[in-house]
Amino acid sequence: MKVLYIGQYTEGTTSKMRAEALRRITAPVSFEYIDTHVPFYRCHPIWRSLAFRFKKGKVIGATNTYILEQLSGHYDVIWVDKAVFITKKVTQQLSKSSELLVHYTPDTAFKENVSHFFYDSLPLYDFVITTKSFDLLHYRAFIGEEKLLYIPQGYNKALHYPRHSFDQKKKRVVFIGLYEPSRGAALLALLREGIPVALAGKKWKPFVTQNQDYPLSYLGDRLINDAYVKAISESALSLGLLSKRFPEMHTTRTFEIPACGTALVTEYNEEIGQFFGEGEAIFYKDERDMVERVKYFLANDEALRAVTKRGLDRVRKSAYDYESQLRDVCRTTGIISNNPS
Repeated sequence: MKVLYIGQYTEGTTSKMRAEALRRITAPVSFEYIDTHVPFYRCHPIWRSLAFRFKKGKVIGATNTYILEQLSGHYDVIWVDKAVFITKKVTQQLSKSSELLVHYTPDTAFKENVSHFFYDSLPLYDFVITTKSFDLLHYRAFIGEEKLLYIPQGYNKALHYPRHSFDQKKKRVVFIGLYEPSRGAALLALLREGIPVALAGKKWKPFVTQNQDYPLSYLGDRLINDAYVKAISESALSLGLLSKRFPEMHTTRTFEIPACGTALVTEYNEEIGQFFGEGEAIFYKDERDMVERVKYFLANDEALRAVTKRGLDRVRKSAYDYESQLRDVCRTTGIISNNPS
């Protein structure tokens, strides 16, 4: 089997984690990749911003030219990750160059990351995989139900695992992710109660500057791989705050946090309720409820120990890791045999 992966292949990205899982699952005679970050980072930041915001400019041309230059022969499978910059013309060539053309994205493709290139190309894929349940209706406007697959977000079991025992944990709450006003409000509510908070992510510096009098530790604007896992694993609680820019129902943190051996604190919705039962995560209904639950669990070690263990057990037993998820996808799409052995 000859497999080609097209997507971001930078260290620390979930895209590369999926690519490596795909390599292990398919065990191909030949596994090649085209790293779309190569042409992206060759362009000036202004062009990158233009590409992200409007899907225009030099990044678009550079990405598509690079992909065509890197193609070599015919493939059994071409797997494309986050194809927002790839034109219909190039997608047609990918289809001609493969027996099976698959697209995957962990991001919303309609509430953000809007791309006419992607919409025009959608019918050319043999299978399209999304992790956003609220996007399913939009996908159905472009492709048939038989091509559309939904799977939840996941975690990398080779990376996301406990690094600290329960007794070694710091009595604090950690959040790692992009700043949003709702997230800032949630952290500030904790800080005002004297609850220690550790924080990492982009666009938080004004928040950190304004709240220096509180027990707030800023760990930097980017934590990846082991540093990310260790920051979660050494904390008693970790927030899985959902984005309010679009109707996000769960995120990678939803699974990464319990996989790292730390209790997940998350607002409740029906989708998350399908992943975790009562006592496997710390659910809250509003900001005040979140504060009260955090205070309770920080003061009650045995209750916290129990929910931490049950959360870790759940993500492992339900096989929310990338490799298990992608193995199921590969069976469904016919990339590998349906025989579990």
